[in-house]
Amino acid sequence: MVRRVKVSRALGPSHDPTPISSTLTTPLSSAYPSTYASEADWDSEVNNLPMSALSLEQKKARRKAKPFPFMSLPSELRLKVYDDYFEGDGKVIDLDPDNYKKYHKKLGIQRVCRTIYQEVSHYFYSSRSFRIFPTHPGKYFKTKKPLLARMKPASRSHITSLELRLGPGWSKPPRGWIVTPALGLQQCVNVRRLLVMVECDPSDGIFNGFRRSDGFYEGFCRSLLTEVMNEMPWLDTVTFDAWPSVKKSGAMMKGLLEITAANNRKIRWGPDRGWTDGPDDEPQPSSNLVLVPPPTEFNTSSTTMPLDTSTYSMALLRVDGRRWNELRRLHAQIRTQEAADGSSYLEMGHTKVMCVVTGPSEPQRRGGAGGQTKDAAVNVNIVVAGFSSVDRRKRGRNDKRNQELEAAIAKAVAANLHTHLFPHSSISISLHVLSQDGSLLAALLNASTLALIDAGIPMTDYIAACTAGSTSTYAAADDGADPLLDLNTQEEQELPYLTVGTLGLTDRVAVLVCESRVQVSRLEGMLAVGVDGCKQVRQFMDRVVKEKGRQMVQEGAAEKGTGLDLEMES
Repeated sequence: MVRRVKVSRALGPSHDPTPISSTLTTPLSSAYPSTYASEADWDSEVNNLPMSALSLEQKKARRKAKPFPFMSLPSELRLKVYDDYFEGDGKVIDLDPDNYKKYHKKLGIQRVCRTIYQEVSHYFYSSRSFRIFPTHPGKYFKTKKPLLARMKPASRSHITSLELRLGPGWSKPPRGWIVTPALGLQQCVNVRRLLVMVECDPSDGIFNGFRRSDGFYEGFCRSLLTEVMNEMPWLDTVTFDAWPSVKKSGAMMKGLLEITAANNRKIRWGPDRGWTDGPDDEPQPSSNLVLVPPPTEFNTSSTTMPLDTSTYSMALLRVDGRRWNELRRLHAQIRTQEAADGSSYLEMGHTKVMCVVTGPSEPQRRGGAGGQTKDAAVNVNIVVAGFSSVDRRKRGRNDKRNQELEAAIAKAVAANLHTHLFPHSSISISLHVLSQDGSLLAALLNASTLALIDAGIPMTDYIAACTAGSTSTYAAADDGADPLLDLNTQEEQELPYLTVGTLGLTDRVAVLVCESRVQVSRLEGMLAVGVDGCKQVRQFMDRVVKEKGRQMVQEGAAEKGTGLDLEMES
């Protein structure tokens, strides 16, 4: 075998570009211009670089700004923020051409979310006094549509103080100064204070020869004040103030004081006038005359709320303008669903609940068992709408909170119903939560009671439920804290509370749920206030049922879909 000798193969031409020295410039007539940048080009690029780019330090990444968690602040701090935000806008609002410049832009904060809308609306309208009839000269003084008539009913419901100014137009009062349903005083359900400011007294001798007739304007003011108090029967305090020229011994003030005392309203004196006419000029038209202490005697930071707040400053009232022992507005309807055996609709403040009762009926057998008990089984199902709360959370059937509420309601209702009369059967209670604003368990129990009464299922007595809390948190360890009745959502988030349900007008407790920490020394006061609130709720539900029965007797047949709207009297 012949072995071949290895011969090296010649290298072929290289395909890489031939480097050209940077010192040699490419001729302009060259057919193959160079693709390399010259040293002058590199130098110009280096010279154009900023000094910050020559640093070897790495650039810090921009941090995305996080929004401030405003809603996580306590409600007290949020109210302080609102107070500073609306500072300098005036405490008395009248129909004025400058209202748009003063308030329109600032009230845009209401568009942030539903919670801020509710808080800002309540704070703005409850912390200011609104003038019933305009006094600004010009077209607003003679308008037929005052400021209250231009407001929405929801805004009027937040107002806690009104002002009636007497004196402008004493020779010829405007035609728009009349009290009609269009004025909207009936929607001002939270008004507890009316300030009557008297600018002049036409009965004084200085008006001789100028007044329309003797006693004309004084009679007009008396009738106007009477109509205002008749439109607001819940009004309990009238504060009188005046300019220095007005005397209490004059015909104007005498008539106003007599009208106020005849309507059983408490009388207070304002700080501007002072009423320094002497002892002979201090008539006592009524035994319920109450003098207002000077503002310096009120120390809201160190004064605790007493059991009787009827004579206290508005600064010591609750967030929504109520006193410690006041219920929110109650509204109820029964027989709202035609296909159901029993149905009801209940509102406790802004908490709205619907209830439908089916049965007694044959139970649903599961796995071949069931229906063998001697007493009827009570089944409760709760459906919470996603839009009912601020978080807009959709809760399923296996939600732990719903299961706890269902178990508490089923246990309380089953112990009150005469289930032994319906053996081998079941009673289904379906509850739908449309809006939540505190006292949810109490509202569910009250709605269930009304629906069971509508279904005709015998029971021992009404189950009337209500919530009660304390004015101080658990961490404060204040054993002398005062109790509160019927808490809303904001109060439940900050304060300890319990839910209590009683049987009828007795003190027998059927339901007692406390899910917050509270000192044992406070429980007695909270429970006593809660039981008293349950009695008020029981009277309200009893009036609803009796009025519905009266309607059925008068009509001869029960027409479904009708209801009754009642409000608790303070």
